[in-house]
Amino acid sequence: MVLEETTLLLPEATREDVAAFFEPRAAAIDAGTADIREGLVWLHQRLLREDASPSLPDVGAAIATVAWSDMSSAFSLWSHRAVVEYLTPLPAGSFLADTLAPRLRRTATLGSTALAPAIAYTLEQVPLPVTARRAGRSLVLDGRIAWASNLFPPDFVLVTVVAGPDGTPCVVAIPGDAPGLQVAPEPPLLALKATGSSSVTLEQAPIGEEWVISHDFPGFMRRVRPVLLLLQACFSWGLAARSLAEARANLRGSTQIFLPEIEAMEARLTRLGREIARALADRGQALGMRGVVQTRLDIARLAAAAVATEAKVLGGRGFLATSGTARRLREAAFLPIQSPTEAQLLTELSRGA
Repeated sequence: MVLEETTLLLPEATREDVAAFFEPRAAAIDAGTADIREGLVWLHQRLLREDASPSLPDVGAAIATVAWSDMSSAFSLWSHRAVVEYLTPLPAGSFLADTLAPRLRRTATLGSTALAPAIAYTLEQVPLPVTARRAGRSLVLDGRIAWASNLFPPDFVLVTVVAGPDGTPCVVAIPGDAPGLQVAPEPPLLALKATGSSSVTLEQAPIGEEWVISHDFPGFMRRVRPVLLLLQACFSWGLAARSLAEARANLRGSTQIFLPEIEAMEARLTRLGREIARALADRGQALGMRGVVQTRLDIARLAAAAVATEAKVLGGRGFLATSGTARRLREAAFLPIQSPTEAQLLTELSRGA
C-alpha cells in the first residue's frame, strides 16, 4: 500500500484518530454547514500543540493526513500554518513574536495568507493592489485583496505585501478587526465553501509599525516561498492518495482495466511523497527553488489525474453530487488556479527558476 511506503503521513494510529474526527464532518464542511475552525482547534490541541513545537515535517504530515479525509480542512490548516511560519524567525521581544505568534499557535487567532499579489508582482510585474502611506507612526492601507481564506472576523490576521510609501514592497500583518477592513460576503464556490474564503477591502485602514513583518521583500519571499509551496504540495498529496486508494478498492469487472494506470500513479505518488518529506526536513534547500516549483506542479497534476481515475472507476456512484468522489473532483478543480497557478508555475519553470 502507498500509505505504508512514505513518511509524508502521520503514524497509523494518529491517522486513525484524524480520520475519525474529520471523515464524518467532510460532507458538512463541503456544504458549508459545519464550522471548519473546530477542526483547526482540534488539531492544535491534539497534534500541533504549542508546547510540542511541531516541526515543518510534522505540519506537512498533518496537512496531508487531514486532506485524506477532508481537503477543505487541510487547505484551511495550510493557510493558518503558513502564517505561523512567516512569523517563526522573528526576534523575541517583538510584538509579532511575543503577542501574535502565540495566539496563532493556540488558534485564538487564525492565519490568512494572501501572498498571491506578491507572487504575481514577482513573476509578472503586476502592481500590488494595496498601497501604504505614512500617517505619524502608522501605515494607512488602501486597496483590495481579491482572494484570501480563514476570514472569520475579528479573529484572523491577514498577511500580504503592500506597496510602501516609497513604492518599495513590504510585508505586513493586518488584524481582522482593523478599522477600515471589510470582508465581502462569501461568494458561492464550487468547493472549499467553509474555508472563510472571500475578498478584503481596505479603506484608510491604519496599522502600527509593529505589524510590519519585513521591509526586505525579496529576502522574505526567498525564505517563505519554498515552505509555502511544499505545504501546498502536502494537501495535493493527501487528496491524490485518497483517490487512488478509492479507485483501487473499487475495481470490479471491466474497471480492472485501470489497474496498470493506478499502479503507475501510486508509484509516482510514493516517489513524490518521499521527495516532499525530504524537502520539508530542510525547507527545500537541497531540492532548490526550481525543484520545489516542479514538485508542487507535479503533485497537483497527479492529484487531478488520480481523482479523474477514481471517477472512472466509481462510475455512476461517483457522479452523485453527494459522493466523496464528486467532492474530490470539485476540490481538485481548485488546484490549477490556486496561487501560484499552474500557468505561473509553468512560466517560472520556462524561465529557468
